Amino acid sequence: MDFKSQNKNITNLLKFINQCGGSNKLEIAENIMVSPAALTKISKKLLGDNILVEKKYIDENNRKKNLLVINYERFYSMGVLIEENFTKVILTNLKNDILGELKFKNNYNGDFDQYLKALLEFIEKLAKENKVLPEKILGVGVVVTNEFIVKKSLDLFKEDRFLTLKKSIMDKFSGYVFVETEIRAEALYEAFLAPEYKDFFLVKYGEKRGSAIIIDNKLVNPAISHYRSMGTRHFIVEPNSDVYCEICKKKGCFDTMVSPKNIFEEILKENNYSNRIVEMYKNMSFEEFIKRAESGEITECKALRKVARYIAILMINHNNLLPLDTFLLSGRVFKSSLFLSYLKMYLQEFQLGEVHEKLIVLDKHVFREELVASFLPINYIFYNYHFQDNLEE
Repeated sequence: MDFKSQNKNITNLLKFINQCGGSNKLEIAENIMVSPAALTKISKKLLGDNILVEKKYIDENNRKKNLLVINYERFYSMGVLIEENFTKVILTNLKNDILGELKFKNNYNGDFDQYLKALLEFIEKLAKENKVLPEKILGVGVVVTNEFIVKKSLDLFKEDRFLTLKKSIMDKFSGYVFVETEIRAEALYEAFLAPEYKDFFLVKYGEKRGSAIIIDNKLVNPAISHYRSMGTRHFIVEPNSDVYCEICKKKGCFDTMVSPKNIFEEILKENNYSNRIVEMYKNMSFEEFIKRAESGEITECKALRKVARYIAILMINHNNLLPLDTFLLSGRVFKSSLFLSYLKMYLQEFQLGEVHEKLIVLDKHVFREELVASFLPINYIFYNYHFQDNLEE
C-alpha cells in the first residue's frame, strides 16, 4: 500500500490543527492556503468521520464561534522499542500520549519464534488492559535501537525475520506494521515536532549514533540494500581501514570508525596496551571522554578530531548527492565548542561550499524514546488519512 497522502490538504489541515491545538475555519483556510469552499468540504468529511469535532468558544468580541479540534481518542497506536536487553511496548492516542506500557526482557538466546510469541502476547495484553479493540489500533511501529543492531540483531533477526515479524503482527491485529532504526524514526519525529526544518540531514553521535535524511518531511530510503528492512546505511569513510563491521560486512564504515569502542581500542593500541591506559579507559564513559578533551587532554583531542573528520566526510558526501537545507546535530559532543570547531574546520577544508553555515545543534525535545515508535503509524496512516476501512464504530 502506498502511504503517500490521499489528499495533501487533509494532511496540512490535521497537522496545522495539531500544532495550534484547534482553530476556526478562517484561520485554517488562510494557513493551509485553500479556499473556504474547499475547506468546508474537507472539514465536513472529517467531522462526519469523527476525526474532527467542533468546540464552541467566545472570542475577544464576545461572539460565539466554533473551533475545529482533533479527536485524539478516535484511534490508537502501538509502539515497540527493541533495545539491547529489553523490549518496551506502549499504547498511545493520536496525540502520542502514552496510555499504557509493558516491558519484557530479551532473554530468548536467539530463539526468534519464542521472542515473536512473547511480543505478540504483550501487544495483545496491552490492548486488553486498556480496553482497546484491535480495529481501533491504526498500526504498530517497531523501532530497533543501535545497541540491539550491533549486539543482537545478527543473532535474533538474521535473514528475513523482520518480514516474518511484520506479517505475524499484521495477521493478528489487522493493522500495518512499520519497522525503522531509532535514528531514522527520530528524524521523522523531529520533522513533525519542528516543521520549520524541511529538508535536512540528521547526524546523531554519542553512545547512540547514526544518520538519516528527510526530504519534504519524508524519510529517504537507505543508500544500500543490506539490512534494508532495518533501515541501516553504512557509509565508508576510511577505505584503507582494517576495522571490520559485522553488520555491513565491510571495513572502514562510519558507524564502526566512530564508535566509542573503536576509539578507545585505537588509543589502547597506540599506547601498547599499557596497564595505566587500560585501567584508565576500562570504565570511562563517553561523557567523561568528551570532558577530558575539553580540558585539553591531547589524546582525547586527537581522537575527537578524527571523529569530526569522519562526520565531515559523511555530511559532504550526502550533501553532494542530495543538496540539503540544514544539518541537524544531535548529541552531547556537538555542544562542545572544541568539537564544533574541528567539524567546521574539516567542512571548510574538504569543500568550497557553505555546509558549515547550515549546522544546527539540537536541544533534545523532551520525549521518551518509545514515542518515536508509536509515532510511525500516526505519521503514515493518520496524517495521510489511510484508515477508511476502520471508520465503522
